[in-house]
Amino acid sequence: MQRHRVLIVFGIAWLSALLLSWWVFQRSTAPEARDVVPVVAAVQDMPLGRRLQASDLKLIGIDRKNLPRGFISKIADAADRSLAVPVAVNEPVLTGKLNAKGSGEGLTSLIEPGTRAVSVQVNEISGVSGFIQPGTRVDILFTRVFSNGDAATTTILQNVKVLAYGRQIDPATKVDPRDTTRPTVATLLVTQDEAERLVLAGQRGRIHFSLRNGLDDQVADPSEPVKSADLGIPEPVKPKPPEPQPTPAQIAKAVAAAAPPPKPPRIVRIYRGDKLTEVTLK
Repeated sequence: MQRHRVLIVFGIAWLSALLLSWWVFQRSTAPEARDVVPVVAAVQDMPLGRRLQASDLKLIGIDRKNLPRGFISKIADAADRSLAVPVAVNEPVLTGKLNAKGSGEGLTSLIEPGTRAVSVQVNEISGVSGFIQPGTRVDILFTRVFSNGDAATTTILQNVKVLAYGRQIDPATKVDPRDTTRPTVATLLVTQDEAERLVLAGQRGRIHFSLRNGLDDQVADPSEPVKSADLGIPEPVKPKPPEPQPTPAQIAKAVAAAAPPPKPPRIVRIYRGDKLTEVTLK
């Protein structure tokens, strides 16, 4: 009888342990209740400046605790706005990546309020051998050659943003290595006053770019223009123009003016009685 009770107690304990293990397993493997929020994301890779359509967007679910700052939960709030930066497929489209509605698309959408886009002609040398790309920062150097052959260079603008190089506005755009042509125009983001100075400099002399580090935003005080004398080169002496050669008529006139005046004739008077005779001697 006592043995029978021991078996019953052992069975109850074993069954309780089994039920407890099953309960713990179910709790540990059961999916947690998620607080998911719909977030607007890109359907495909899209370049900077593109105007978004509803077909370019979709909704994905992100846990509320992992929501990025500036997320958009409705496709209508992101549609008809252009991208300020490139986005990749399935990447959330945040408010900081979009331009305001009505700002246009392409290059127009990149022009900040109060600024202007001005294009400057460049070549391989003035364009820093093609290392200038959209989004880089440059200083503008202006060189003018004077009538006496001397020249002077000064920095007229600093920390200017390059909006486009040629027709490229997205720095992530891959360039075909087989394309040997180089852009000849750089488009800069400047203020109205800077735009006027830039255009005038392009008309009165030569413009060069000086590439800046992306982390360097310091603007130095204006300095005096650098001249040839600052390089140890004396200023050139302008030669005197040759004197004009006289014409034959001018020579004859000068000779005639330099000739001595003719001597007055000598007159001899001869009196014979009351008769007077004059003889002129040469």
